[in-house]
Amino acid sequence: MAYFVFSAFSDESGEKTLGGQIAACKANGITHMELRGFGDGPSVNSITPEDARAMKAELDREGMKVSSIGSCYGKIGIGDDFAPHFEAYKNTVEAARILGAKYIRIFSFYFNKGDDYASLKDVVFRRVEAMADFACENGLIPCHENEKGIYGDIPERCLELLEACGGRLRAVFDPANFVQCGVDTLKAYDMLEDYVEYFHIKDAFYKDGSIVPAGEGDGSLRELIKRFAQKDGERVLTLEPHLKVFDGLGSLENTDETVKKLDNGVYATYAESFKAASDAMHAVARDAQPIRFGIIGMGNMGTAHARNFLEGKIKEMRITAVADIDPARLDWAEKNLPWAHRYNTATELMESGDVDAVVICVPHYFHPPLVIEALKNGLHVVSEKPAGVYTKQVREMNEFAAKSDKTFAMMFNQRTNCVFRRIKEIVDSGEYGDIRRVSWLITDWYRTQSYYNSGGWRATWSGEGGGVLLNQCPHQLDLWQWICGMPSKLRAFCHEGKWHDIEVEDDVSIYAEYPNGATGVFVTTTGDFPGTNRLEITMDRAKLVCENGEDITLIELDQSVSENIRSSSEGFTRIKTHEVKVETDGKNEQHSGVLNAFASHILRGTPLVADGSEGIRGLSISNAAHLSSWLNETVTLPVDEDLFYEKLMEKVSHSKAKKNVSSAVVEDMSKSYH
Repeated sequence: MAYFVFSAFSDESGEKTLGGQIAACKANGITHMELRGFGDGPSVNSITPEDARAMKAELDREGMKVSSIGSCYGKIGIGDDFAPHFEAYKNTVEAARILGAKYIRIFSFYFNKGDDYASLKDVVFRRVEAMADFACENGLIPCHENEKGIYGDIPERCLELLEACGGRLRAVFDPANFVQCGVDTLKAYDMLEDYVEYFHIKDAFYKDGSIVPAGEGDGSLRELIKRFAQKDGERVLTLEPHLKVFDGLGSLENTDETVKKLDNGVYATYAESFKAASDAMHAVARDAQPIRFGIIGMGNMGTAHARNFLEGKIKEMRITAVADIDPARLDWAEKNLPWAHRYNTATELMESGDVDAVVICVPHYFHPPLVIEALKNGLHVVSEKPAGVYTKQVREMNEFAAKSDKTFAMMFNQRTNCVFRRIKEIVDSGEYGDIRRVSWLITDWYRTQSYYNSGGWRATWSGEGGGVLLNQCPHQLDLWQWICGMPSKLRAFCHEGKWHDIEVEDDVSIYAEYPNGATGVFVTTTGDFPGTNRLEITMDRAKLVCENGEDITLIELDQSVSENIRSSSEGFTRIKTHEVKVETDGKNEQHSGVLNAFASHILRGTPLVADGSEGIRGLSISNAAHLSSWLNETVTLPVDEDLFYEKLMEKVSHSKAKKNVSSAVVEDMSKSYH
């Protein structure tokens, strides 16, 4: 899935200086520029390397980037001398490289009336290939723009040209130019889709070729951008308003006929026309990715969500704001998400009007209050796991969410794993009878002391509210109850600081009992290496085994255990078994899957991966395990919430006020999810 970068032909703002154009772009939510001209000054085709270096310094100071050089190379007659044109092009390529542009726009030469396209196409191909090769050699991506009057005016000839260059030349798709050539833009996109690198956002009417804001003409802009959004990674949308004639346009067009058509006189100033066109571009992009979302907390998980967005894994949503109390994390956001507004607090972000939804990625204690605050601000919300630290707080959150009309979801990404989904399907089917026993040995969470020292809130009762159960195992506790149901009572042994210099548990053994008489064992630690991740579910007529969250073994019994116990005449009989191959759909979308389902639920009412209210279940097991260990006795579920809170606050009151904290480490967490 694409994430859009907004660029513009900034000279159409009416500003003649680079500084003025930068300001116009910033005022209209545009982070990149396609440089072309500067009023009475030089065009981008004639700037020197010295000019380019000075411009780059100004751009860097203002935090503005150059997406492309809007050159006019290839906008000469097919019979004109190409040699001096090409020499000038070389200079512009050097300037583009200095300016940090990714693309350079080129054309495929004007033809005179009566010229034979077929007989001259080899000349076109040689010239365009020369420009494309030189750009590629200098680290730029050359992009051909379709335009009336040149060889590449219609999609068929554009495709010929792109294929002739063997992939070195890409396409910048201009819908208005195709409309002015009488071309169906959707069919053109279907033909050129594999080559389309970025879009010029410009629309027009078939009847007279007049230019209008994006989405108001016959160019099918909304549908085109929805299709373009299906591409992966960064995708540039470059605004080219043409809503009011600007100085220099005549020199860029083949005749003055187009100039007359473009000057529709609707907008009194260039600033007004630029704003109208910008607003239309953003509206078209919103149709393709309609939900604006913010990330609150740019630590490990916040940056993981941002990276998923940057890799194009998140559909129908776009990041528009982030918040963090750590300036260093906001610096990361400025570098990697330069278009997103940055806030120092969650409240500032939620009250900004910049977002429709938020993802809460902060220390555990703050999940419930921030969820409630988001809902109060009329925002949809996803909370990272766990739902909170104690169920009393989470229950209050759930009660508030139940009264809201906004979507509330939990980031239980392991529910998207095809392995666990398939196991749940098998258990829920009832085909193999009731569960008799479940055991989960999950000891592959190995952590060093350095890990615990990497954040001041880690592994403290006052900062995190728990250890391996609350930090590493919320997904497994959720999966345990999601697949097997909630136990009715349990006895747990939670060893605090057994293997590390920490105050919370790092080694846990839980024994659980279920209403139907089934039993369960859950063992986990951050102190074993090499560890084990083995889930076993014994049912009346089968046994499921899952190793490392990957491989499922299903062993079917020819006769159920309960029946064999009653009916067999042999004291030491063995029930015949056979292994069954378990197929899955292979999908494991993880965090992006949760967010895509979240977006779809907001837009269409489709199911969530996990409703926010479900977060209390796995936390109930965690709270019960802690309380059992603290009291040294078996506890029943639901847990006594007041008693647990009382005991937790005793722990918090003795929590270490200071600890040896190294500089915070923000890591790639993708390999740590089970």
